[in-house]
Amino acid sequence: MALEAGSAMHDVFAAVRLWQLRFVQGHTDLFEYHGKRLFGPQRWERMTEFLVTDGGDETERLNFCLEALYTNGFHDDPGDRRRTVRNLEECAIRYIAEYEWTRRPVWVRAPHDPTSDVGIEVPFDIVITFIFENEDEFSIRFVGKMDGVHVEDDETVVIEENKTASRLGDAWMQSFEMSSQVTGYAMAIALWVQQPVNKAIVRGVAIPLPKTYDYGGVVAVPVKREQHHFEHWLNWVRHTVFEVWLPYKDDVIHAPRYTHSCNRYFRPCSMLPFCAVPDDEKEQVLSEMEYKPWSPLHEEHESSE
Repeated sequence: MALEAGSAMHDVFAAVRLWQLRFVQGHTDLFEYHGKRLFGPQRWERMTEFLVTDGGDETERLNFCLEALYTNGFHDDPGDRRRTVRNLEECAIRYIAEYEWTRRPVWVRAPHDPTSDVGIEVPFDIVITFIFENEDEFSIRFVGKMDGVHVEDDETVVIEENKTASRLGDAWMQSFEMSSQVTGYAMAIALWVQQPVNKAIVRGVAIPLPKTYDYGGVVAVPVKREQHHFEHWLNWVRHTVFEVWLPYKDDVIHAPRYTHSCNRYFRPCSMLPFCAVPDDEKEQVLSEMEYKPWSPLHEEHESSE
C-alpha cells in the first residue's frame, strides 16, 4: 500500500509540474506532448476536460491535478486506514496550495521544439565503469527516475525529489544531508543536462496530513552536493557492488542480514517473514517468486491503454 499510495501521489506531482510548464511558463505544445507521454491519451483526455479558460484558474488547476490521482487506479484497502483515497486527496490539495509555482521553472532543453526534453519524470539509465590498477574493467548500470528538474534565476539547475512518509520530523529531513539517492540522482541529471548539479530540494508530504500544523504536512528540504559527496557515493557504489552484490547475488539465502534495517522507516521490512524462516523454507519461497524486471525507460501506465 505504501508503494501504491506513493505512486498515486507521484502522478499528482507530475501533473503539478505539467501545469507549471503550461500556465506559468507558457509551453502549450510541451504540455500536450509530455502530458500524453506520462499519462497516456485516455487519462490525459480526462484530465484536460477541466481546462476551460485559456488562463487556467485555480479551480481548473485543482481539478486537473486531482484527476491525475483519481485516474491512477488507487483504491482503499480495508486493512489500511492511513493510506486512503480521501487522505491522499487531502494531501494533494495541501501540496497544490503550497507549491512554489513561479520560483523555479521546469527545465526545458529546447523551448522551441514541441517534443523537447523537459524536467518532469526524467528516466535515466547510465553505465558506471570501474577501472582497476591492472586495467581490468567492470561496468554496472545505474537506473532511476528523477521527479523534477528545475532552474533558478541564475540558470542553476536544481533537482527535486518528491517523497511521501508517515511523518516529517527533524530526523526525516536531516537524513537527506547524506542520502545516496539524492547524490546519485544529481550525478545522473548532471550528465543529462550537461552541466553540474549541486543543489536539490526534497519535497515531503505526510500521509495522512498531521492533525496539527507541525511542519504543515508538506515540507521542502534544500540540500547541497559537493565534490566530496560524489566521491564518497562512488566509493559506496563500489562497496555495494563488489562486497555485497557480487558475492551473494546468486546465494541470497546466505547473504549477511543487517538486522538494524528490519524496522526502518517506522514499519517492518516486507521481507521479514522470509528472513525469519528456516533456510529450506526460504528455498520454497524463492521458487514461488515472480521475476519482474523494471526500467523507467520502458515503463507504461496501465491506465493509458
